[in-house]
Amino acid sequence: MAKRKKTKFLRLGYTQYSKLGLRRKNKQKYRRAKGGENKFRLKMKGHLRNVSIGFRNEKKTRGLVKGLKGVLIHNLDELKQIGKNEIAIVAHIGDKKKKEICEYAIKNNLRLSNINPKKFLENIEKKLNEAKEEKTKREEKKKIKEKKAKEASEKKEANVQSSSADELATSIKHESNTKQNIEEIKK
Repeated sequence: MAKRKKTKFLRLGYTQYSKLGLRRKNKQKYRRAKGGENKFRLKMKGHLRNVSIGFRNEKKTRGLVKGLKGVLIHNLDELKQIGKNEIAIVAHIGDKKKKEICEYAIKNNLRLSNINPKKFLENIEKKLNEAKEEKTKREEKKKIKEKKAKEASEKKEANVQSSSADELATSIKHESNTKQNIEEIKK
């Protein structure tokens, strides 16, 4: 039996409006026509195809992913239980668990439907290296900042000490001047 082409069902007006899918494939979604005299709903000749039972897939292939039964995987233990006729679909999990799953899949030649394990591992390594470089840069900047702050505080202390010495000297001069002035007045 020849495999028939899968029909793409689109909503009415998708060729006219961007929000309905004009030049935007991710917006091309089917919606049932509801108008009273809608030609699309009435299945008139020359209009878009309407969803109906006749377009359903064959029973043998229905619900299969790449010809195999899809199993949702959340961790490494679930991946280890996969049989020959099954393919792993990695769930929405963190990079740490995904990395473990990809490494195990590469070692045991297991197929993952929604992730290319080699590419994913390369991307993770790249991401980790970038994070390490960024961290070292931040630490270097922090050290430089601390060094500048330390130098500035040392300068400030030196200025305070020199200014306090100057103030002390000026106050002594001022006191001696006042004493001389008092003695002159007494005479």
